[in-house]
Amino acid sequence: MVLPVTVQEVSVQESGVVDNDKKKRPDESIPYSEALERTKFGRFNYYIIILSGLVLSNVLLETSGVAFIMPVAQCDLGLTNFRKGLLSAIGYVGMILSSHLWGFLADTKGRRRVIRPTILASFVVTLFSSFATNFWLILILRLLNGFFISGGSATIYAYLGEFHMDRTRSRAMMGSAFIFALGAMCMPFLAFIVINQDWSFPLPFLGIIYKPWRLFIIVCGITGLFCGLSLYYLPESPKYLLSAKREEEAKQVLQKIYRINCGKDELKLPHLLPEDDCAEIKIAMKSSSLLKTFLNTMWNQTTPLFHKKYLRSTLIVCTTQFWIYLIVNGLYMWFPHIINSMSEFMNTHPGENKLLCQIVYDKDEFLYHNDGSMECTNKLEDTTFMYSLLMEILYASSFAFLGVAINVLGAATVELYPTQLRAMAMCISLMMGRVGSVVGTNFVGALLSSYCELTFYISCFAMISCAFLILFLPKSIKDKTGKESNSNEC
Repeated sequence: MVLPVTVQEVSVQESGVVDNDKKKRPDESIPYSEALERTKFGRFNYYIIILSGLVLSNVLLETSGVAFIMPVAQCDLGLTNFRKGLLSAIGYVGMILSSHLWGFLADTKGRRRVIRPTILASFVVTLFSSFATNFWLILILRLLNGFFISGGSATIYAYLGEFHMDRTRSRAMMGSAFIFALGAMCMPFLAFIVINQDWSFPLPFLGIIYKPWRLFIIVCGITGLFCGLSLYYLPESPKYLLSAKREEEAKQVLQKIYRINCGKDELKLPHLLPEDDCAEIKIAMKSSSLLKTFLNTMWNQTTPLFHKKYLRSTLIVCTTQFWIYLIVNGLYMWFPHIINSMSEFMNTHPGENKLLCQIVYDKDEFLYHNDGSMECTNKLEDTTFMYSLLMEILYASSFAFLGVAINVLGAATVELYPTQLRAMAMCISLMMGRVGSVVGTNFVGALLSSYCELTFYISCFAMISCAFLILFLPKSIKDKTGKESNSNEC
């Protein structure tokens, strides 16, 4: 499962600190934050919150929906446990490969200009995935899907955050996270409605039989199509426009927000003063070589994290993120497979009791018939959907608690680094989390066949170790002025 990014991560992307001792500005000029305050909080903000939540839900459906198709597609695609692990992880590989690229382009070309095409491109790739003729083709297509979908998943929080003030940003993040949780709850429903249908029809020109699991792949991507088309009617981030020295366009966006929120015709705005955290974007925009700037920025922002001063913090944060994502996503992607195996056993052996791991061993042992053909499962057991839904409900109902835990780690990452390094620190830590997702899905798949019990032992030990490891994090760092850094400063 893909874990949602929290409000602290948006604060990281706005990695500047407002100097409270600025010289008084002229009366005819106001800072961006004050101009945004004048637009109020209303319908437009709700549109942005809903869209952001749907984008995150789309990421969840695209990356985690494959867990429901693996048991029923194993004959059509020739899926062994090893191949199932690859298919589960490949989307995260694409996200890892592209996360820095989309983040850099979002800062230099615009948030909306990155989110819209990448989400639409991911849907096109999803459409082709449903017609994949073999395992290797669908593997490549899911890699491309992860590559493109990362553009929306990473950038949408910057887009959402820049339409909100500090005092409303937390509410906006909670709203989008709630929609994300609803999307997680809807996934088992969608899988039950689509995958367990009885129809199928041949496509001779491709040499495949089109079955419900192929349609489910498209269903998982429809949210992305809707979001991509909706972005044609939403503006670019006014904060980005101001950073790119496009003040008049920024004013037009703010006036549009005001009209939608307040129902009034015009908001008169004087000259807008950009925030201090816009400097990095300006530098990037002035560069004549996009690639050179990208590589230089990456190097200059990454290497300080591994200097002696921050090395301990970087290692602890990255290690913790790696194991949390490995456990959460690694186990989640195999959950439908495990539950379906248990349900099949209970239906074929009523009244007989066996340990979970023994059932999984027996399932893998009888995966192939004596003639070498693979055992085929055309439908998932009803209890698979029921338990998956129960897990999602528990996840959603405990989201407040999980959010606190995630916020603690996000806040720690923000507090441990100076302003100019916070964005890259969070980026590196989340990248390590996605690496953990890749390792986890393959790790669980490999262990289930032979060392099932070890999967759960290692997961418990890793969580306890992470909790112990975090105790060694420093409390915070101090900036050059000697004041303790505040993650809510912009």
